[in-house]
Amino acid sequence: MFNDFFNKIKGLLSTKKGEKKAEISNVANAFFDRLLSWADQYKINDLYYDARFKCERGLPRDKQKLLILRGVNLSRFGIAELPRELFFLGLITSLDVRDNKLQILPRETSNLKHLRFLDASYNAISELPSEVCYLKELHTIIFCSNKLMFIPQDMGNLENLILLDLGNNHIKILPPEMFKAKNIKKLFLYENEITELSQYIGQLEDLEELNLANNFIQKLPKSIRRLKKLTKLNIKNNQLSSLPKEIGELENLLEIEAGNDIINIQNINRITHLPSEIGTLKNLQNLNLCDNILLDLPDEIGTLASLSKLNLANNQLDVLPCSISNLENLKYLDISTNQLKSLPQEITKLKLLRLDISGNAELSLSLEQQEWLKTIQIVRK
Repeated sequence: MFNDFFNKIKGLLSTKKGEKKAEISNVANAFFDRLLSWADQYKINDLYYDARFKCERGLPRDKQKLLILRGVNLSRFGIAELPRELFFLGLITSLDVRDNKLQILPRETSNLKHLRFLDASYNAISELPSEVCYLKELHTIIFCSNKLMFIPQDMGNLENLILLDLGNNHIKILPPEMFKAKNIKKLFLYENEITELSQYIGQLEDLEELNLANNFIQKLPKSIRRLKKLTKLNIKNNQLSSLPKEIGELENLLEIEAGNDIINIQNINRITHLPSEIGTLKNLQNLNLCDNILLDLPDEIGTLASLSKLNLANNQLDVLPCSISNLENLKYLDISTNQLKSLPQEITKLKLLRLDISGNAELSLSLEQQEWLKTIQIVRK
């Protein structure tokens, strides 16, 4: 249908001027009528402001407005199929079709040469068409919560891509070619079936956020050291037994989520020790290592000058290093459900707002430490 429209237009170019104009108008009217008929089928109203979702949604009924339409929001209409006529609107820069019933994204999406933003999340799409990977102006692709099993190799062609969200799919393998999209700043691959993080991840030197939570990754590659701009790293609920020493070279890291939410026994980190190099992360503010099997902490943890939150709950710690008292910016400390029998006397130097020491059955506190607890706003004993 879509190609028929263009073929009719081309066939009319050799006709007389007056006849040509009238016939092109008739073909165009039929084309737009089909598009608006499709919109009526799904009760897609004229362009309006949806106060519930605080955004504009729908399709304008005025054909001139349709022709110059740049932002298209068709989210939450229960759409099962997108009409090819939609992709004749060549000025579109933003396409939002999230939370529908789509099983495919038409290959004619490649006609939207000016497309910069594409959100098709919360559908049932099983394939990301490779044609999308040739839309040179794309900077945001959101395909989370679909049924994707593969990432197109051609993803690396998207030189302007900044955000790629493919979370909550069925992806197992990351093709090396995808890492040629070197300008990615945010990469979200959480809740997939990835078993190995490619060494080519190091090519994304502008990466700022990396979310790999809820996969089956057993180790992080040494090439992670090249992610100098990384600020957030989420690797919780995988199969990690350690963190590489190269993590200490990520000087801009603000957050490390390496704990577990005990839901699926197959996706559990079992980290026993931390590399001493973690102490070089001077900007780290949040470190979550809950529900691992940590046996000890390196003395270097006391050099994390910016650390504000430290979650060590449900591990196997029987002692804390004295250096923990040097964390002058620490406000939240969870050391519950460990094997602690005592705390370093120097811990009273910390100006905590919240402390959880519950679940340490044999923990004994000195009189000074008991008085110190009274200065903390929230204490769980």
